[in-house]
Amino acid sequence: MKSRICAICALVLGLVTASAQAESILIKGGKLHTLSDAGSFDSADVLVVDGRVKEIGLSLNADADKVIDARGKVVTPGVIAPVSELGLVEIGAANATNDFAVTGDSIGSAFDPLPAYNPKSTLIPFNRAGGVTRALVFPGISLWGDSVGDPQRVFAGRSFAIKLNGDFDSVVATDIAQKAYLGEAGGQLAGGSRASAYAKIKNALEEAREYRDNKDSIRRGDWREMGHSIADLEALQLLISGKQPLLVTADRASDILWAIELAQEFNLQLVIFGAAEGWMVADQLAAARVPVVIDAINNLPLSFSSLGARLDNAALLAKAGVTVAIGGPEYASTHNVYLSRQSAGNAVASGLPYEDGLKSISANVAQIFDLEGGSLEPGAVADIVVWSGDPLEVTSYPEQVLIDGKPLSLVTRSTRLRDRYLKPEQGHEFGYKR
Repeated sequence: MKSRICAICALVLGLVTASAQAESILIKGGKLHTLSDAGSFDSADVLVVDGRVKEIGLSLNADADKVIDARGKVVTPGVIAPVSELGLVEIGAANATNDFAVTGDSIGSAFDPLPAYNPKSTLIPFNRAGGVTRALVFPGISLWGDSVGDPQRVFAGRSFAIKLNGDFDSVVATDIAQKAYLGEAGGQLAGGSRASAYAKIKNALEEAREYRDNKDSIRRGDWREMGHSIADLEALQLLISGKQPLLVTADRASDILWAIELAQEFNLQLVIFGAAEGWMVADQLAAARVPVVIDAINNLPLSFSSLGARLDNAALLAKAGVTVAIGGPEYASTHNVYLSRQSAGNAVASGLPYEDGLKSISANVAQIFDLEGGSLEPGAVADIVVWSGDPLEVTSYPEQVLIDGKPLSLVTRSTRLRDRYLKPEQGHEFGYKR
C-alpha cells in the first residue's frame, strides 16, 4: 500500500513538474532588432525557453516545442506604454467605469489606484493586438470639480506596471513612480497660477523631509500640525530618498527648468511628461540627466504652454543626449496606447535615428522606470512581437505577440464584431471585403 502511494505521488510530481515547464519556442529567420548591445540582424533566430530568451543566433539548430517562421517579418521587443490608464478606464464618458482619479478627497500622493485595476478590461487585448506587451498605469486628475484648489491635488498619486496578458496576476511591479502637475494644468489645480503649483509641490516635499527627520514626534502629536496627511507624507518618502521617479507634467520650457531646479534641490529622480518645448532646454535636460516622455506628433500650439511645439522635438532632444520615451497625449492614454509606434514613426521621419525610434517605445521606457522588457538578449524576458513589416509604419501589424514567452491571442472586441457582422459576401458595394 505504501509503495503504491509513493508511486502515485511520483506520478503527480512528474505531471506538476512537466506542466510547470514553459513551452520552448524558436522564432526563425526574421529581421531582428534586439535593441541591446547585440544590435540588429537582417536574419536571425531567437530561442525562448521558460519565458526568457535563451539564445540568439544566425542559424540555431535547437529542438523547440513550437517554431514560428518569421522570414520576411520583423521581430522586436514588445512595446511598453510609458504612461497609461489601462484597466482604470473603460468608457471615458461613463463615470462608473472611471477609477483613475479621486475628487473631493484629501488623498493626494498616497492615492493608490491598484485596487481598482481591472485586468479583464477590453482595452487590454485591444492594445496587445497593437504590439503593446507592458505598460505603466498612472492615476490622473480631473481639472474640474472639487479637486480644483485642493492643496494636495497637484499630486495625482502612485503608479504600477502591468503585462498585457489579461491575467489576474498581471501586475508586475508597484510604486513605480509618483505623478504631479506643473505648468498650465498644475496652475488650474492649484488655484489659478502655475507658481502656486510649484509652491505646493515644494511645500509637500519640505514637509516630507520634516516628517522623515521627526517621524516619531509627529506621529505622537508632539509636533506642529502638518499640512499633509501622514499617508501622503509616507508616500513621499520614496521620492525624497531618490528611490522613486517623479513624473511631472510640463510643456513650457520655463516650467521644465523650474522642475529641474526642484529636482536638484530635493535630489529627485525627475521625469518630464509632455515637454512640448523640451527642445529649447535640451542641453539643460541632458546635463541634469532628466529623461522625457513625449508625444512626438505634437506640433501644434494646443495651449499657451506649447507654442514652441515642433515635429523634430524628439530628434533634437536625443541629439542633445536626453533619453526619450514616446507615448501619446494624456487624453489618449487608454484606448489608443498602441499608437505610440505611429508617433515614433513620425519622430523618425523628422530626424530621430531609426533604432532610437524603436528604443523610444520599448528599451528607453524600461530604462527610465527600471522595468523588465524592452530588449532581446540572453536572460531577458521574452516579450516579443513578430510584425508583418516595419513596426514604425502604420500599415504594419503584429502577427504574433509573446508575453513571458507565451503566444497570446490577438482577438479583440473589434475583431469579434468584424467577424460577426462583416460576411464574405457583404461589403463589396463599399469597396472592401473581409
